Amino acid sequence: MNPKLSIAFFVTSHGFGHAARSSSVMNAIYARWPFVHFEIFTKTPEWFFKNSLLMTFNYHSETTDIGLVQSSPLHFDLDKTIDALEKFLPFDELRLAGLADQIYQSDCQLVISDISPLGIAVAEHAGLSSVLIENFTWDWIYKAYLGNDTRFKKYINMLGDLFSKAGHRIQAAPVCYLIKGHLCTPPISRMPVTDPRLIRKRLEINDFDKMVLITMGGISETLPFVDQLADFDENICFVVPGTSMNIPIDGEKQKNIIFLPQNSSFYHPDLVNAADVVIGKIGYSTLAEVYHAGVPYGYIPRSDFRESSVFESYIQSNMEGFRINEKDFVSGAWLKQLYDLPALPKRSINEMNGADVAADYICNRLACEKEILEIVDTKGCVIGAAPRKCVHGNNQLLHRVVHVLVFDRKNRLLLQQRSLNKRVAPGRWDTSVGGHVDCGESVETAMFREMEEELGIRPLSSQFIYQYIHSNNFESELVFTYTCQYDGVISFNPEEIDAVKFWEMEEINEYLGKEILSDNFESEFMRYNRWFEIKASSVQKS
Repeated sequence: MNPKLSIAFFVTSHGFGHAARSSSVMNAIYARWPFVHFEIFTKTPEWFFKNSLLMTFNYHSETTDIGLVQSSPLHFDLDKTIDALEKFLPFDELRLAGLADQIYQSDCQLVISDISPLGIAVAEHAGLSSVLIENFTWDWIYKAYLGNDTRFKKYINMLGDLFSKAGHRIQAAPVCYLIKGHLCTPPISRMPVTDPRLIRKRLEINDFDKMVLITMGGISETLPFVDQLADFDENICFVVPGTSMNIPIDGEKQKNIIFLPQNSSFYHPDLVNAADVVIGKIGYSTLAEVYHAGVPYGYIPRSDFRESSVFESYIQSNMEGFRINEKDFVSGAWLKQLYDLPALPKRSINEMNGADVAADYICNRLACEKEILEIVDTKGCVIGAAPRKCVHGNNQLLHRVVHVLVFDRKNRLLLQQRSLNKRVAPGRWDTSVGGHVDCGESVETAMFREMEEELGIRPLSSQFIYQYIHSNNFESELVFTYTCQYDGVISFNPEEIDAVKFWEMEEINEYLGKEILSDNFESEFMRYNRWFEIKASSVQKS
């Protein structure tokens, strides 16, 4: 099997919003690293990830967070929240050890947590780096309820300490409180995949009717105003996903209302993108998906949730929308505002999805920290990845390297003397420039980077001459060799190189086989000579 790069992802199951955000980040990482594999820990149903993710994954049903125990889509039960927190915190050492062993057995290289404190604790127990993705943390949320119940203070302190231990922090807009020095991204959203015209056709909504999507964040609840929808306007079709009714996955139509089950055949971002307006409670994933779709948003603030005012301010500044208070929503009085639909245009969005910003950050950090190398086939196509320490010492894992032969105007070849601290061929003279192609990096980019890192040079031009496989008992490399001419100043890296020197070609020939030159370079040198002879012969014939 081709080596996969495994990442553990701990997701809070407080609503579906965090699972949606996590899914978009996983998809963005997968787009960059098709060899990635995820171990997902959460109580959010497995079907949600099957509907949202582009890659295979392993699912672990695990309570990773408490959040706030909801009594309805718009309200919470603080007593039940405290009861749940008492059972959840502090973490049992045996539980942490068991989960740490699980991710160790899965060969995970990183732990990502979407506001799950458990993931951060497990990462620390396993000795792995962790990334926290958040727009708030629970200690910040709970502070709003201290006046109602002082028992929250204990958990505020515990959680504040846990969240502070995250190795990296990504804050996704709209952020409830910004922390300097950490990456802040645009809203993170799953993106639609189907043309909105096809979605409307499947829903049997004609081009002249308006589509109103009513979403409560995946929480099933009977809408008290449902009878008013059917009698409201025959030219407006209401789509209600997440219903608890026992209906087919393609939905059930009653007059001008289409009810969809939680696990419907429709991808939720496609529904958002096809709608003329979205009505729903303020929640992260709904806000982010509406934001990127540019659709008007009729939002219902939640008076007892601290992030709600931050979200409302963000909508007012960055989106087309209108406020619906809870009383008007429950009574159905908000329906009158739909007459203003023609005046609410769809916005054009040019901003990058925050998932891509987060994925770039995560991939770059992990690639550097673990020195991730891509495993390739003999043609150079990426088929997997593994940390450098696993690649070296396993000659079955073919990986890409780049060599550069640097000549001066006198046709002398520059060689570098490898540091005595090197594991392979210490103290021997080696190819002018040589190094691995980093994960996600092109060969040409690696070539210029290695010249700058090792010799401090940037030639005006270079030439690719050949590629080959070099294999020994230690490793197997797919080598891409370039040549260039350079006569300027050389500032070599003293941590990697003890000396540099331009050699006459005859001088190099004299030292072959005398343990002065590295084995790799001797192989390269003979290969270059053969290439040069063939090239010279072809020039003469022409």
